[in-house]
Amino acid sequence: MGLLRLVNAFLQVGAVSFGGGYSVIKTIGHYVVDVNKWLTLDEFNEIVAISQTTPGPIGINSATYVGFKVAGYLGAFLATFSVIVVPVLLSVLVYRFYLKKKDSELITLMLTKLRPVVLAMIAAASVGFLRTAFENLFGLVATILSFAALQLFRVDTLTLMLAFGLFGFLFLR
Repeated sequence: MGLLRLVNAFLQVGAVSFGGGYSVIKTIGHYVVDVNKWLTLDEFNEIVAISQTTPGPIGINSATYVGFKVAGYLGAFLATFSVIVVPVLLSVLVYRFYLKKKDSELITLMLTKLRPVVLAMIAAASVGFLRTAFENLFGLVATILSFAALQLFRVDTLTLMLAFGLFGFLFLR
């Protein structure tokens, strides 16, 4: 596989990781599942689910787990470092520029115009997960019940994940 390919993939992911972890999940999936074929879509979705339950940003957690799955501890370190190095450097540069130009109409306009792009990236990731979730009756029912529980009854997400995970483990093997 080559550690260089792993580093290159996550440097590219990090370079487009605007809007936070959820917006970058689709990009990580593209490089990991479609381009490099390191994982299947099901394996990647499992990594994303685990990343949601562990402390820290989901994009970084996903990179760490993918790196580990692909190349062990060194892969985990390199994927994590690679996915954060470009955003950290860009953030420092942009922040310094922003401090000098924060009252500019152009800066305000640019930030306003980026919002729909970030929303589209999050929506694209969501649609990918919905396709996978709706592949069988359990996925469809779990999605609808989870949405209802979250919206109507404000059920804690960890409780919901544990309940459906346990149900799937006990009855759907």
